[in-house]
Amino acid sequence: MNSSIVLIFDLLSYFFVILFVFKVNYFNPIVKIFVNIYKPIAKINIFPSQLITIFLIALLIKFTGFYLSYSSSYDEMTLALVSLIKTISIIFRVMFFAIIGSVILSWVAPNNNHPLLALINEISSGVLDPVRKYIPAFGGLDFSPLFALILFNQLEILLNSILRSII
Repeated sequence: MNSSIVLIFDLLSYFFVILFVFKVNYFNPIVKIFVNIYKPIAKINIFPSQLITIFLIALLIKFTGFYLSYSSSYDEMTLALVSLIKTISIIFRVMFFAIIGSVILSWVAPNNNHPLLALINEISSGVLDPVRKYIPAFGGLDFSPLFALILFNQLEILLNSILRSII
């Protein structure tokens, strides 16, 4: 029973994390679907930035799933901290796989106009552009995805070690 509750709340949390990552073209049909689902929630203007609101909703959903499943074993502060770490970890994981998908797509289907492929490229370019400022292409090869993947992997290891020390 506990694992099914956590799974349902994990899926909802992934939805809001994906919304958090979608700082992209809002004319993309896939992004429009997510935005249309989010519109009723967007009317709640607690914070001036929608990104903060989306992140806090994802965090609240993750906390609710953990609280319903593990409130008898852990206190609320521990569950809130675990929820925060897991939500940040999900953001890193979505960006990690977007970069991998973008690299594979650059080899297999460059310049494809499919909405999902364009979305993956937009997410990864948003992550890779700051890295490209410091790591230029060498001989026509772009090494910025490699460094970004290493960075996200190290951050994931750091978050998991913090999580192990909490629980």
